[in-house]
This record gives sequence, structure tokens and C-alpha cells, in this order.
Amino acid sequence: MTANQTMTAVAAWTPQERESFFAAIERHQRAANRIRGLTLVCALALGFVVAMLMAPLLFALLGIILDIVNFATPTPDLFEISMDAIEPLADAPEAVPVSRWMYVAFMASIPGLVVMALLMLALRRVLREASMSEAGNFHVRAPDATRLEEQRFSNVIAEMTLAAGLKQPRVLIIESAAANAAAFGQDGAHATVAVSTGMLEGLNRAQMQGIAGHLIGSIANGDVAVGTQIATTLGLFGLIAKLSESFTDRDAARRFARLVRGALRHGSTVEDGQLALELTNPFDSAGQAKKGPPAEEGKVPWRTMMWLPLMGPLVISGFFGAMLGSIVLSPLLAWVWRRRKFLADATAVRLTRDPDTLGSALLKLNDLPWEGAFAPWTAHMSVVNVERIGGKGLFSSSGARMFPSLQRRLTALTGMGANTAQQEERSAWQRIPLLGRLALVPLGALVVVLLSIVVVLLAWVSVALSALFTWLPAMLIHAILR
Repeated sequence: MTANQTMTAVAAWTPQERESFFAAIERHQRAANRIRGLTLVCALALGFVVAMLMAPLLFALLGIILDIVNFATPTPDLFEISMDAIEPLADAPEAVPVSRWMYVAFMASIPGLVVMALLMLALRRVLREASMSEAGNFHVRAPDATRLEEQRFSNVIAEMTLAAGLKQPRVLIIESAAANAAAFGQDGAHATVAVSTGMLEGLNRAQMQGIAGHLIGSIANGDVAVGTQIATTLGLFGLIAKLSESFTDRDAARRFARLVRGALRHGSTVEDGQLALELTNPFDSAGQAKKGPPAEEGKVPWRTMMWLPLMGPLVISGFFGAMLGSIVLSPLLAWVWRRRKFLADATAVRLTRDPDTLGSALLKLNDLPWEGAFAPWTAHMSVVNVERIGGKGLFSSSGARMFPSLQRRLTALTGMGANTAQQEERSAWQRIPLLGRLALVPLGALVVVLLSIVVVLLAWVSVALSALFTWLPAMLIHAILR
């Protein structure tokens, strides 16, 4: 379908129906903040549970370390302190007040929370460097002043930057036929704007002004930092899942170790990006590893015996974190990101004062190829959605869309006064008949109940395995050392 075919005559909007860009910005910002707050609560709750499941392993390690140090200087007996705190809860749980349960749970989670905080700091550095890998394997260069379309893009970026009151971002040109552009970097003060030659050749100056408004609006709204926060949150639970997979799969351990070694090298942005993509999609590589030689019948491999103490606190907690991260966190974060895309569009209208610039650009992009302009780990910062053609991104493992559809973006721009629009697209929920919606309510409740049961069962299995294979061997070592 061509752009001319998709353009339709739109009836004049009344003042009551028209929405100013100020109102649109405020509405989308408010919605994004509400969803972000809900996501933060879910992430903290999930992090607390994972930290609790890791507590037996971490306390056992700390206790043994204190036992060894005790040979040189007196140290507290962490095992005795832990057992004194646990015994009343195990002997008469009904007699223990809720405040005591909460206190013990909080104290038990502290080591795990500290470890997760340190992992988040390391992930943040990796993901920041990954965001600087501008275009994967494509050739990236500075704009050529002798080429009109490239100089024109630099000019409209300068115009939008001045209108937004921001520091001038670095401008890069990507040699790619895919029509797309993106804004990324460490933060708003060190941002980079990249555009493909395919987009420069396919859009006119007014349309490029709308694209520039979207990119600069995204930087002004703090999307560079928010994108890093989203990737860090998803990557944290993905990292725990990858660690647990590494203990049970030798090939997975080798792949993961190679990625980590590459990411630790300063400036190695390609490895940083590949690690970021694997961590934010922890289940994508399932089944990739080759199966090793079968174990002799009736024998348990020595490697399995060695990792038994890690089964409860790390392997199950890793699966638990990755599962809930993909089912709960990833869709919520994708929802936040879709709202921020609407926010960037509204900000573009504010900067250009002409909703038709971005509206006509999006219509034109509907007929142009998008795929391949950017590396998957920076695709969420682009103007249009690479997932339309099956591309990977931060939210690929959950199936949640990280971009609103072009039709919805055009409808929102039409509400702000744009004269180009497509037929309004109904959401997936609106397309379901009323009876179907009514049937989905109890079905959704059943899914929530079943998921809750699975979570509780996983927690109990983790506790049982930790007590049997982690805490008891640690107590034996403690008895020998003390």
C-alpha cells in the first residue's frame, strides 16, 4: 500500500476533540510515570524474593569465610546466629508475630540484595558501552558537508536542539538502505543521533524535521537514561538465569564466559551489546547448546554432584527470576516504553509546531524497509519498530511490543492537528467480541492463580534443596572448622 493510498480525508476536528501537544505531553508523561512506578514495585518484589532464595548459599559462604578467619582472630559464629533466628520460626510459626517474620526475611535478604546491587552497577557500565555501538556492522561516519541531504539533516538537528535548549548531540550517518534513525548514548549530555542513508534519501526536509523533533524530544525527555534503566532491570534477572544455566550446561558456560570476558574489555562495544541482548532475552538461547556424551547408566556425573549445593539457591532462583521477568516485568517495561514513544511524538510536535512533519514522515516510512539499520541492543531507541520484520530487541523474549503501531501513532498525531492519517486501528482488546472479553476475565484470574501456585512451589522446592544440599554440607564444614 502506497502512502497516497493510505492518506484519507479526515473530518475537521472540533475544539473539544483536538488535543494540544502540551496536554498530550502531560498525559503521556503521567501514564508513563504511573506504569513505571508499578514496574518498580514489581521489580523490587521480585528482587527481594530472588535475594531470599539466594540467602542460604550466601550465608553459608559468609559463615565459612568467618570460620576460616576465626583461626587468626575471633569472629562471630554466623551459623549459630542464623540457627537461633530460624529455630523459633520452624518450631512454632503460628506463635511468631508478623513483624518478626518480616525482620528475619529482611535480614536474610541483605546479602542477596547487596550482590544484586553490585551486579546492577556492573551491568550498567556494560549497557552504557553497548549503547555506544552505533550501528552493528554497518559503516558509520560523520555527515558529508558536500551532500545536501546529510547537511540538511545536521541543520534540522541543530534547529531542534536549539528549540529544546539542549547540548548539540553528535550526528552520525549510517550506510544502510534501511530507513530508520535513533538517539542513544550514555546520557542526555553525551547523546548521539544516527540516521541511515535510506531515510535521508526517502524523506524530504519537512519530514526529516519531524524525525529530528522525535529524536531530540526523546533525548530531552530522558529516554536515553530510561532505556539504560530498563535494560539494566531486565539484564539483572537475565544474568542470574544465565549463571544458573552455566552451572548445568558446559557449552552455555563457555558461551557466557566468552561474552563476559569480551564485555569486560574497555571499549569492546560489540561484545557489550551481544551480552546485553542475551541477558535481556534469557530464554532465547535455550536448546542451542550441543548435548554432551551420555552418562554411563546408573552413574551420576561428577559435575552434577559438584553443583548440587547450588541447585536450590542459584539454579531455581535463576529460573524463577527469568520466568517472572519475562512474564511480568518485560511486558510492563514494554508498556512504559510504548508510552514514552507517544511522549516523544508529542514533544516533536511541540518543537516543530507542525504535527504534519512527523505524521507525513511516519506515513512515508510505512512504505520503506526498516530492518538492519541498528544493532538489536539499540533498536529500542530507533524511530520505527524493527520488530515489525521479526527483529530482536530488549523485549523479544516476552512477546510484548516495545513500539506502538504506526496507525496508533498517526491517530495520536491527528488528534494534535495532523492532516495525514490512516484508518484508526483498534487495539487487540477492542477487536475481541464482548463475550470473548467476559470469558477472558475468569481465564486471566485462573492464570494468575496457577502462576501464584507455581511461584510458591518453586520457592518451597528451592528452600528444600537449599536445606538439603547447601545448608547441611555447610554445617558439616562449619563443625570441622569450629
